[in-house]
Amino acid sequence: MPADPELRSQLESAISDNPVLLLMKGTPDAPRCGFSMRAVGILERMGVEYGAIDVLPALQPLREVTAEIADWQTFPQLYVKGELIGGADLMEEMLGSGELAEALGVPQPEAEPEPAPEQPAEGYRSPPMQIET
Repeated sequence: MPADPELRSQLESAISDNPVLLLMKGTPDAPRCGFSMRAVGILERMGVEYGAIDVLPALQPLREVTAEIADWQTFPQLYVKGELIGGADLMEEMLGSGELAEALGVPQPEAEPEPAPEQPAEGYRSPPMQIET
């Protein structure tokens, strides 16, 4: 069964009207899944303006439409200049390689320093184990 033609038309218009468009669960201010949160974080780090659509109100119909448009049914989905880039995992890979900055036409952001691993307090010793026999 074909996807809802009205919804498909609306989505195709949104994709063409927004140079960068994120289809996500929730909104940029309140992502509703970890993958959407990661995608928003990447776009914020890139410093790029983007449009966003919360897919949750019409999740299944939008899955059908995106399956027809780009053969991709999971969210988030990032579109740049009308082309599907992918989801959060692909965005992270492309961020690391510099491909995302190139696709977005922005400078590659500086690498974020790795957080220092948490160290136990100096002199901390774990309590002795008690073994019952």
